Amino acid sequence: MALTFVRYADGGAFLKATEEFLLRNEAENGLTIGVAGTTQRDSGADALWSSVSEAGQVVATALETPPYKAVLTSGPDEAIDLLATEIHGAGLGLPGVFGPSRTALRFAEAWSVLTGVAHRIETRQRIYRLDRVIPSASTAGEMRAARPDETELLAGWMDAYIEDLGTPNPMSGRKIAEAGIDSGAMFVWDDGGPVSTASWTRPAAHGVTIERVYTPGSHRSQGYASACVAALSQKMLDEGRKFCALYTDRSNRTANDIYMSIGYKPVCDADAYLFE
Repeated sequence: MALTFVRYADGGAFLKATEEFLLRNEAENGLTIGVAGTTQRDSGADALWSSVSEAGQVVATALETPPYKAVLTSGPDEAIDLLATEIHGAGLGLPGVFGPSRTALRFAEAWSVLTGVAHRIETRQRIYRLDRVIPSASTAGEMRAARPDETELLAGWMDAYIEDLGTPNPMSGRKIAEAGIDSGAMFVWDDGGPVSTASWTRPAAHGVTIERVYTPGSHRSQGYASACVAALSQKMLDEGRKFCALYTDRSNRTANDIYMSIGYKPVCDADAYLFE
């Protein structure tokens, strides 16, 4: 098939050209939509915004905003190969790649052939979508917005969250907590004080992503995380979102079971590879 590679000047131009394609699978493509929507024109000269089209129709996209990994959508094998070839030909170095499992592996293998750089799996994730919250047994406490006087506590929680993930994050726990509190995106489950936290991010045309779900060890196994995620998901739906998305570690069976019990359904598996 005749494929065309296009590189865009910035996130705004990228989103304008690819949004119709991305919205066909909005939950699966939420990271791409969110990054493009929030970054727009301030991503820097080294950022990558690209797509592959067939007969004028977008069939795959790739973006990278350093120092983060490249983010792929699903696409035909030939389109993924072309993305790898063109990005390499442009002299761009990539720290890694993230995307739906099949396309992420295809790109990683192609990149290794092109560059001689090895790739290794970093994380195996699953993307979920919730359209309706399933009511569960009541849990002591209630959800509320995180407060500025809780910054120190939540900064520590976010540092622990990053450590648990096992993947480097350019933002410190303090910066994450400060940004979440300032924007009103960070919430806590309060049972005589904060016992769990969750945040929302990347609002798109119809959905929003729930992330940074964390409960410190002393408060686990009491239903706090489930209650916090369920309440925050319901809040997002009540405010007009049609769905919520959520990313999990596929190896964490407990977390996956918890999220499915409150209404999250699997959309696709997605993997991250490092190039080193």
